[in-house]
Amino acid sequence: MSSNLAILISLTIVQIPSFFCAIQILRFGQRNNPLTRLPNHLLVCLLIVSLYAIAIDLPFTQAFLWLGFVPIQTSSMCTFYNISFSTMSGLNRALMAFMSLERHFLVFRPQLYHTFRSRVLYHYIPLIITILAVVLYFIPTTIFVSCSTASYDYTRFMCGYTCAVRVPSFILILVWLYVFLPTAIITVAKWNRTRKMIIHTSVISGAYILCWLPFSIILQLSVNGITSFNDYNISQFLIYGPYLTPLLTPFIVQQTIPARQTTVQPENVQ
Repeated sequence: MSSNLAILISLTIVQIPSFFCAIQILRFGQRNNPLTRLPNHLLVCLLIVSLYAIAIDLPFTQAFLWLGFVPIQTSSMCTFYNISFSTMSGLNRALMAFMSLERHFLVFRPQLYHTFRSRVLYHYIPLIITILAVVLYFIPTTIFVSCSTASYDYTRFMCGYTCAVRVPSFILILVWLYVFLPTAIITVAKWNRTRKMIIHTSVISGAYILCWLPFSIILQLSVNGITSFNDYNISQFLIYGPYLTPLLTPFIVQQTIPARQTTVQPENVQ
């Protein structure tokens, strides 16, 4: 109980300023807001996901830490809890991977974004597909995948998870497609980054690598039976690790994005 209380206090200390930081950054009505420009649209998406995680998803976890059990003990609420946590984490990784790839084209192939049609084709449609690929996987699998151990335990985090992360074939999809692949993309994009790449992307991608690369490795080792999910330290890392990037993202964006856009943008990319 004492360890849970320490984790709860630590999360809350970071959560409160992170929430207000995200709100302050997402000020779309302010003139010359740099986040309204196309090269920063993915930062807006990451901030929205972070804000959701901080304001809606994390309080469920904090209540579990405080009480020692899930506060609302119904199957529908446990299903929502699983969907919320999985989708938040999945979007966090997928959007960062998309931004890492797109930043290369924005810097080295800016002509791809000069017209409205090309921006729709190369920016908006891939962004929508990326979001839908995450949302339309986690919601149906969480609700409809069944297994022999399909029962919730209200004394465990997220009620003990759903069958979507218990059935071997689905856990492999989760690990390789929704954890390892975006983490690998972020890592490779960071490795190949040059001086021409905008600094805030490097800072954010570096933070995501530090958070998600160990998570990806530990999760794969656990799935392959090399380490155990029942190990206390491993289980704690897999539970609370996904909250690190949402909590840190507002601070990183605030420090790397000026009040007015000063970085060189591809011409006509708005």
